[in-house]
Amino acid sequence: MFLAHNNNQIKRLHLRIKFLSFCFFLGFLVLSSKIFYLANLSAELNVNIDEKEILNVKRPNIYDRNANLVASNITISSVAIRPNLLRNKEDIVDRLLSAVPSFQREDLEYKLFNDKKFVWLKRGITPSEENKIHNLGIPGIQFIDETKRFYSSANTLSSVIGYVNIDNEGQVGIEKFIDLQMKSGNSEDIYLSLDLEVSHAMRDELRKSMNEYSAIAAAGILMDINNGEIIGAVSLPDFDPQNHADALLPENVNKVTNSLYEIGSTFKPFTIAMALDSGLVDLDTEYDARKPISIGGHKINDFRPQARVLTVSEIFTHSSNIGAAKIALDFGVDYHQAFLKKLGLLDPVPTQIQNLPSSIAPTNWKEINTMTISYGYGISVTPLHAVVAGATLFNGGRLLEPSFLEIGERTNVLSKQVLDPSTSEKIKKLMYLNVVNGSAKRASVDGIFVGGKTGTANKLIGGSYDEDSRRTTFIGAFPLDKPKYIMFLLLDEPKPTENTYNYATAGWNVAPTFSRIVGRIAPMLDIKPSSIERLYNYDQIVVASN
Repeated sequence: MFLAHNNNQIKRLHLRIKFLSFCFFLGFLVLSSKIFYLANLSAELNVNIDEKEILNVKRPNIYDRNANLVASNITISSVAIRPNLLRNKEDIVDRLLSAVPSFQREDLEYKLFNDKKFVWLKRGITPSEENKIHNLGIPGIQFIDETKRFYSSANTLSSVIGYVNIDNEGQVGIEKFIDLQMKSGNSEDIYLSLDLEVSHAMRDELRKSMNEYSAIAAAGILMDINNGEIIGAVSLPDFDPQNHADALLPENVNKVTNSLYEIGSTFKPFTIAMALDSGLVDLDTEYDARKPISIGGHKINDFRPQARVLTVSEIFTHSSNIGAAKIALDFGVDYHQAFLKKLGLLDPVPTQIQNLPSSIAPTNWKEINTMTISYGYGISVTPLHAVVAGATLFNGGRLLEPSFLEIGERTNVLSKQVLDPSTSEKIKKLMYLNVVNGSAKRASVDGIFVGGKTGTANKLIGGSYDEDSRRTTFIGAFPLDKPKYIMFLLLDEPKPTENTYNYATAGWNVAPTFSRIVGRIAPMLDIKPSSIERLYNYDQIVVASN
């Protein structure tokens, strides 16, 4: 009996063992299935992510002309989630908010309360945020390494470099150019023609002038007149490319390449060059500037009337609108239009930055248009237009294709001869005399030959020109005895001050800005002060007549 009792106990024990084994086996199957499911889930998630990462490849580094790294790549962590797998979504929202207070409840609810297979919770999280979210143990969460653009030059070169969007795609500027290069299979690092230190100095001085004269905007561009390299380009206000949303603000547009301006008397050198290059006019040719010109209900006056007959040289140094208009009218509409087109002033400027505008010129070009355009009204150009065309006046008459990338010692500089070299020599002399005796006296730089032309243009507001609202511009080159660089500067709506004796014209604000910038960057560009003998010899140059 005792034996039978023991046998029953053994049978029950065997049954229990078998049952427990079955339960264990069943649990193992469930766990294995879950692991297999999660593994497949992770793979499926990665497939979705891979589609998004196609545009998130590593971009080439960007360097300035001195090999300073100005844009590079860093790896950041981002967090994504699968809403279609979640239960108790309100609870998950609360847990995420407790872990990362910077999350917004409305944003989380919008992302989680749907059945999407993939949503980004946050692009770019800190290691601390990643650790806190990881510790929540929420199913369907995945951390993804992404490549992010880092701009060590901050605002200084932002107008040229541009920026990338959240998917690492170039939007404007050199970043957009890089996208085009990568699509063609070129992923080499980029070396800009820009000098970071020179650009910083230009930006600093333009900011000071904006503050001193209460201007609303400023722009400056510096170009090598021998090969077309852009050495400095500044547009203010500007933006931090790390916060690319600021780049979309209208006031932060790149004014050097994309904004169009009537530049006033800074346009007169092109009118004078047209006349001189024809061979029919020389520096001592005379024009009657005794009376204003009345045409089509408009009157053309001089800012400081000389009320006498002026030579071409005097028209330049006295900045006579009347004289410039009569010169242009002598050559006629067709000749004038063809000359400006030859200088590239009517078409988009070809360069690495894409989608640049054409100038704004009359569609029905009449005599009155030729007359007003002769002194910078009725045509709007970018500062890039002005500096490229202006270079022909200083470099012997060669029209260059500008470059924001370093050209270096390459000899295949894209250029064509558009002016006779003698025309360039005469314009250089006029530019020099204008700094010595004309409206640009405050642009002079101790020990360095400079020459240039000022321009003040009233702004067109509501269909008429506002005499109290203006833009001031300056175009100049240095060192003038052997020209190397040309600079164009602009101040938008500068105000009169006590120091300017309540004047707000270019000779009082943008000309001294040019002087300060050149004095500051000349050592960076290895431009040494000229000797007294060189200054004297250049001052004695007599421009030969044809």
